[in-house]
Amino acid sequence: MSAKIFTTDQTQLRCIQCSHVADLLKERKFQCPKCGDLYDVVHDFKPLKKSFSSYTAMFDSRAARAFSASGSLLERSGVWRFKEWIMPYLPEKYIVSLGEGNVPIVPAGNHLRKWIGGGDVWMILEGMTPTGSFKDFGGTVMMSVAKAAGIKYVGCASTGDTSAMVAAYASVAGIRSVVILPRGKVTAAQLAQPLVHGSTIITLPGDFDDCMRVVRELVAGKRLFPANSLNPTRIEGHQATVFLTAQFFGWELPDWIALPVGNGSNCSSVGKALRLMNQMGYKGSSSRILACQSEAANPLASSWMETRAAHKEVTTSDWRGMYKPMKAGETTATAARIGDPVSRDKVMREIIQSNGMMNVVSEKLLNEAVAVCGRDGYFVCPQTGIALAGVKLAVERKALKKNERVVVVSTATGLKFTESAACGLQKNILEAGDCATETVAKLMGV
Repeated sequence: MSAKIFTTDQTQLRCIQCSHVADLLKERKFQCPKCGDLYDVVHDFKPLKKSFSSYTAMFDSRAARAFSASGSLLERSGVWRFKEWIMPYLPEKYIVSLGEGNVPIVPAGNHLRKWIGGGDVWMILEGMTPTGSFKDFGGTVMMSVAKAAGIKYVGCASTGDTSAMVAAYASVAGIRSVVILPRGKVTAAQLAQPLVHGSTIITLPGDFDDCMRVVRELVAGKRLFPANSLNPTRIEGHQATVFLTAQFFGWELPDWIALPVGNGSNCSSVGKALRLMNQMGYKGSSSRILACQSEAANPLASSWMETRAAHKEVTTSDWRGMYKPMKAGETTATAARIGDPVSRDKVMREIIQSNGMMNVVSEKLLNEAVAVCGRDGYFVCPQTGIALAGVKLAVERKALKKNERVVVVSTATGLKFTESAACGLQKNILEAGDCATETVAKLMGV
């Protein structure tokens, strides 16, 4: 089947460490047999023979028809709009899409801007997708490739968002799915999503890292096709974050892209997309990555800081030598409660290549960020709170200048995390002792 769709000259898997090559549609373990590291998806763009301006004109034309009833699949999806940069040789008949990717990019509201300390701050609201998180960007590509490969059963470990994406897109593709979740560590809203979409749900009496270990062992035994970012086709779709951002600003990139880091797929894809734009002929200034983690789960950020303290210039090998997995603590940012990120090597590569940095934020500060954002009308998830708090710290430390433009990736809707958000704001609820109008007026202060 693979020869009819791709050749390895067109699209292939290539190990990020030793450059071993594998067939995209035949690979099942997604781990290099020579060195054990992760794969990148690599395309041969030369046969497409387009200039950067030709690509952007085509992408702009598609965007103009995103909400047209007569629009094609490549026009309706804010991910597949960039097909030639994401999965150029995949026939459209295999594409599994829910119309994902047409998300708002908005300026920070007055409350948020004041809280951060000023600056040219924007948010890309990736929670406004079919399953309510950024995972749909990668899910549409991953499930499309799985369909082309003839996969019958996909599965993932999840803290909530990945499971919702996998269940939804697998149901559309006609592929069976299983999601393995840490018992008691996923919100009710996140649990409801795979239930509604018909996925098999298995809960384990451990944390995400336990669930991921089981998935990796099932994948190694060729008993499960992975939908986690172990599967690099996910990364291809997540690149749309950068392309959408550049398109929004007239094909100019911001100075910084800030995002939370859990398993590392988002950071990996942002860096890969930045490098791809340069490869395609982008001549403007590129973005630096500000990757943020919470104190409860910060194995990458803490090792980054240790490496910076020990070396004048951080290299991937130095950072890898400092890295140690950790037992993640309790946090409201449950989707980033990961002590040993699968995509850690890719995160290290992208932070270094973008001349970026990492920050660690407190539980108090990330929850404060969510509440402040709510005052501006945006109900964002606690993971977004991590990124916003990281920007605030960067401004305070003058690592991010106030005249620099930063786009914060808001990874999910806050509606998936209503319990934690409401818990911290219970003091704002006033209880009337009776049903009299004057009692209510008194509580209102009028």
